[in-house]
Amino acid sequence: MSTDLPTAPASSSPTAEAARRLRMWSVVWAALLVPATIATGILALTAENAGRCIGYDESCGGNPEWAYGGSLLVAGVAWATVLCVPSIAVRRAALWIQLAAECVFLTAVLTTFA
Repeated sequence: MSTDLPTAPASSSPTAEAARRLRMWSVVWAALLVPATIATGILALTAENAGRCIGYDESCGGNPEWAYGGSLLVAGVAWATVLCVPSIAVRRAALWIQLAAECVFLTAVLTTFA
């Protein structure tokens, strides 16, 4: 009778581990965009011109409409790239692009009533 215990499977390769970690961070940052947008919107409502802009439609900020949609589109494409592309270098670059696009979107939301 053999008393050998089964061996654990070999650990995943470093590239597979890095890919998993990049995918995880990309999903985390994409999920945190919603609460960050809500918090930034509430913060934008505390601006001096917010009440005048909402109530009388004057002194509103001059952000172009495409800034919101464009930054979200870039963030979405970068997010899909991090999740789907096999190259680690491309995934890493796409994660940084995703974070930058999300920061641009949050800045646009923050300066809505400026």
